[in-house]
Amino acid sequence: MFTLSPVVSLTLRIASVTSKNIGIIHVDRHADIQEKDLDERMHTTPYFHATNIPNVPAKNLVQIGIGGWQVPRASLKNMRDRQTNIFTMQDLEDFGMDKVIEMALEAAWDGCDAVYMSYDIDSLDAAFVPGTGWPEPGGLLPREAHKLVGGVAKEGLCGMELVEVSPPYDVSDTTSLQALRLIVETMGSLVSHDKMGSHKDIIDKEFTPF
Repeated sequence: MFTLSPVVSLTLRIASVTSKNIGIIHVDRHADIQEKDLDERMHTTPYFHATNIPNVPAKNLVQIGIGGWQVPRASLKNMRDRQTNIFTMQDLEDFGMDKVIEMALEAAWDGCDAVYMSYDIDSLDAAFVPGTGWPEPGGLLPREAHKLVGGVAKEGLCGMELVEVSPPYDVSDTTSLQALRLIVETMGSLVSHDKMGSHKDIIDKEFTPF
């Protein structure tokens, strides 16, 4: 079975219309970079396949908030082999959010002309996002998450996705409201830093369906 994950599908669509390199900032508790999960190349695998796209270099993949218990050994090997960039929750504690944002932007933008952000709602502590499929204790606080997406977006984004909100599991729309706020924070930062639409210059090819 081979089914493209939403992450890979969206990244591939953007990468297909540009000759430029694209970095990725991925906020999550899980690394999602193993080749396959059981017989499936979708759940927990998107960053293995996204970084196989020629103009999406693995060295420009930055993953922030990693630390959930579900990080398979295969993911660890792929992180090392592909020399990706990992900031765990402990790194956030040790360095502080401002420094992590600074280092993440430096790594994601190095040799790239655009950056894509993927935000998994389970990167927030499970207490704040009950409506997700794999809640993890010990994640980000909402204020930290808002600061993070705003800080990443200030340099411009060619796209963003927010994933793993599951309304059937939610309580009083808590998770949906958090997701909405993260999107609003991102868009607000793009507008306030005059970066909304700044990626248009990289689009130099016709889209070819895949």
